[in-house]
Amino acid sequence: MERSEKFEAAFNQIHDLLCQYANEVNSHVSFTEALEKAKPYHKIIEHHYDLLKQCSKLRNAMVHRKIKQDFYIAEPHQEVVLELEYIAETLAEPPLAMDFASKPVIFFEKQTEITKVLSMIRKHNYSQFPIYHKQTCISLLTEGTILHWLASSVNEHTSLVNQTVNEVLPLEKEVNFAFIHEKATIYDAQAVFQSFMEQNIKLEAIIITETGDNSRLPSGIISSWDLVQLKLRTYRILNHT
Repeated sequence: MERSEKFEAAFNQIHDLLCQYANEVNSHVSFTEALEKAKPYHKIIEHHYDLLKQCSKLRNAMVHRKIKQDFYIAEPHQEVVLELEYIAETLAEPPLAMDFASKPVIFFEKQTEITKVLSMIRKHNYSQFPIYHKQTCISLLTEGTILHWLASSVNEHTSLVNQTVNEVLPLEKEVNFAFIHEKATIYDAQAVFQSFMEQNIKLEAIIITETGDNSRLPSGIISSWDLVQLKLRTYRILNHT
């Protein structure tokens, strides 16, 4: 199969997927219309929007200037074809945030003894713990806050026995965290972090629950550092358009 045929096959597959994302029932809706309709509601579409827009222009030029059946006046570059095929695969099976999350999540009730939390830090090297009270997540306890509490509240004569998480929580005033559901994509998670960043607010973590509500137990957690390490795909060919 020639590059132009591969390009058109991937393009048509994406067109069908865009219609699904946009809940479009009109079988004659254009690629651009489906793209614009789906973009505001799906971060995965927004992430790939610029390249898809450029590919739409290229496809129109190829099809409308075709000299004869199966004969294109120009061939798309191999890199363009590969990028478009990658997007088709990604839209068909979007990477979920859960795929990149730390799991299982260790969480505690606010009446848990702080010694148990310290034990978990030693055993698992975890640094963030959702805190629950009456089956609702009420805070995110961080390793930094625990160290702060130990430094300010504990001396050589202080025993940690019977000291609880609840006594540490007042120091956790600046922690910010959010929730997403288990079907959310990694692009959705990235968008949540971006929205906080635009407000100059540091988001410590995103907690993933079955429904995205804080009344459910955590099934995964993504820290800001996790997302920094994750390199979502960018497209070098856009630098030449």
